[in-house]
Amino acid sequence: MKRVKIGDMVESDYGKGRVIAETSQWIIHDNSANDSDAEFAILKSDDFYELVEELVFQTS
Repeated sequence: MKRVKIGDMVESDYGKGRVIAETSQWIIHDNSANDSDAEFAILKSDDFYELVEELVFQTS
């Protein structure tokens, strides 16, 4: 089981965004990376998810 904390960026089958809550069985994340207000609860033992690094864009 992957360790996540509030504020981590995760990608799941449902979307990509920040972890807003976590329990021993569930991760709840928003879909902010897709410019959406949706929130998703994913079961740690059954649903696919991974920690992802946040991209930082620089302009010159």
